[in-house]
Order: sequence, then C-alpha cells, then structure tokens
Amino acid sequence: MSIHYLTNKQKTILENFTRHRSPIHESSLFKGIDIQYLKLFKKHFKGRFIYRPRGGRYHIQYNCTMEDAKTFAVYNR
Repeated sequence: MSIHYLTNKQKTILENFTRHRSPIHESSLFKGIDIQYLKLFKKHFKGRFIYRPRGGRYHIQYNCTMEDAKTFAVYNR
C-alpha cells in the first residue's frame, strides 16, 4: 500500500487505527478492528482493500459470515 496516493482524510483514518496494525510477518494490514468501523473503511477506501470478517460463527474454516462478525481484518487488494 503506497501512502503517496492517499488523501489527507484517508491518512488520518489509518493513523487512528495504528494500534490495530498487523505484525509484518502476516499478510493482513490491520486486524481486530471493531465491526462498527467497517462502513467507514468501505466509504473512504472504496475498492482499495479486502475485508475479512472475524469473531463470529465459522461456517467455512478461517472465515465467518459478515452478519456474525465482531471484528474484521483488512488486506491489500
């Protein structure tokens, strides 16, 4: 993810979630973000990231449904 192509608003949002940054050995960029912020990410980063729900009932190994999710992880597209 190149920070040079982000707007100031997008940079501010990502700075507010720095405590949710994933370790460098993981493929996700952010993890453990409360599901209430998903709409914010989808609005301001349309088409830039992939969102994976976490923390609900798992129907498929490693993925739960978005309706059951408590948190989500952010991945590069």
